[in-house]
Amino acid sequence: MKPKKARSRASLAQVSAHAPESLITYRVSVLAQVLSRLVDASVRDTLGLTSRQWRVLVILNRLGTSSSGEVARTANYDHSQVSRVTSELVEKGVITQVSDPGDRRKQLLALTPAGIDLLRNGLPGSLEREARLRSRLSDGEYEVFIRALKVLEDEALELLGEVKPR
Repeated sequence: MKPKKARSRASLAQVSAHAPESLITYRVSVLAQVLSRLVDASVRDTLGLTSRQWRVLVILNRLGTSSSGEVARTANYDHSQVSRVTSELVEKGVITQVSDPGDRRKQLLALTPAGIDLLRNGLPGSLEREARLRSRLSDGEYEVFIRALKVLEDEALELLGEVKPR
């Protein structure tokens, strides 16, 4: 086991001058929260869903019948979040959950006709939100934005590996 690296301490001047709103982590976190609240408000009002429920539905639509672990990885949720959302969506009748015949420990999730109907009702609003957000960026700005997100995600995963053993 590697010993933990000693951390230096900030000076009082650094603490005084610290402006969290200038940090990438802060700015991206704020944007993610605002976008999540936007999706949450939109799908709650029009579909009676939470943003997590909506994400699981769209991911499941993209993947087809899948294990809950696969949905969790693709949606970037932990397994307990998917488990909770799955229960809610099964109760609403929009997905099914059955044990995998090849591995009874795995749960397979699939959309029901009611789930597909919800997607048909919710997708136009999702596409309108995306179009409005995209309209604020030129094609070039959008390409740079996507590349920057990928670079930052890769670096954040590397940093995470350094602070949290995988």
